[in-house]
Amino acid sequence: MLTKDLLQYKIQNGQIHPQFVNPTNNQLLAIAEQLIAIFEASLNESRATLLESSKHIIDSTPGPPIVKRGLEKLLLDRTEFDTAPNEELIAFRHNLFTETSHLLSQEQFADYADYQHKVLQITADKSPMEQTELSAKLYADLPSSQPVLTFNTLSAERLLHRYNAAQVQGLLLHCNTLTLKLADSMTAELRQLFKYLRFNQLLSTIRKEGELYEITVDGPLNLFYKTKRYGMNLANFFVAVLHQPKWELAAEIQFRNKRSSRLSLDESCGIKPISQQFLAYIPEDIQLFQKMLENKTDDWQIRPGSQFLPLSGDFYCFPDYQLVHKSGVETAIELFHPWHQGHLIARLNTLVEQKDVSLILGVSKELEKNSLIAEALETSEYFSQFGFTFRDVPTMRTLLPILNSLV
Repeated sequence: MLTKDLLQYKIQNGQIHPQFVNPTNNQLLAIAEQLIAIFEASLNESRATLLESSKHIIDSTPGPPIVKRGLEKLLLDRTEFDTAPNEELIAFRHNLFTETSHLLSQEQFADYADYQHKVLQITADKSPMEQTELSAKLYADLPSSQPVLTFNTLSAERLLHRYNAAQVQGLLLHCNTLTLKLADSMTAELRQLFKYLRFNQLLSTIRKEGELYEITVDGPLNLFYKTKRYGMNLANFFVAVLHQPKWELAAEIQFRNKRSSRLSLDESCGIKPISQQFLAYIPEDIQLFQKMLENKTDDWQIRPGSQFLPLSGDFYCFPDYQLVHKSGVETAIELFHPWHQGHLIARLNTLVEQKDVSLILGVSKELEKNSLIAEALETSEYFSQFGFTFRDVPTMRTLLPILNSLV
């Protein structure tokens, strides 16, 4: 992900235009290859040494430094450093500082130079190493000294496509709303896109317009709860959009104290997919939920949501989970997290007249702290029959009575 200072964009007539690089530019490809080679060779080197080597490439090659710093940032995101606490070093430093402090408290100093001399003398007495060695050891766990453990490499061309995608992702961190239009193909890619939407806990409004699905997602600026985490999830969602054969994206972007601008993109922007499809991936929360259900009953089987549920008014729901009873009865669960306040009210209103859908609503207890939400849940006849609340994850104690009522 790119930080705001590394984003390149122009604003003209209310439209914001990311400044993409050409992923086939030979000069850029050569620079990307040099940076990748440095990171590939950095195993066990310190962060400071790695950054010094990459800075040399940034300073000595042609082209805008901001682009090269952006490439470096993306490579750092793929690098794992040893950040584990060094207990031996912590104990050494604590003992040395304690004894040094005790000895210094018994000394008298003529001036600051005398103080410095005594400190150096005491630390030398307490450790049989050179002063430069001692200084290096004392601060060996600072971020600059952390060694490289692993680096997830990639090709130069893919790095440039990732850079272009990161330009869009960086803008989406400052998004009010996002609207996405997709062809009604119901391909595996489209189903995976909606799974990715739900896995990132991004609740959306889904409407069918002719041959297109129109998906509207709140942006982080539209929320008052954990906006940073939500913004990261929304930015990550763009990675899944790139796997769609045809798509149109429109977003309202607003930086602090600035006027909002409109971002408009489609598949013609030329950014290739930068990640693998996750067709077989099952998130940890679903695995946990599956185990909980298996431990309580053999009558129900659960799987991640994979099909749309039609609702009144040409709206659709893509649930978090789908459950099947051994008798053949099917139902679905849609979860509403603390940042889904507006969508919950809309869903309750949609379900007032709904008679032919089997949808269970799970609502975070955090939402009940809002008086409007609490009142809506209290007065909803649908929620009283097919709704439950949860803290972190749904529990069988609240869910099983609803499931059993369906059979």
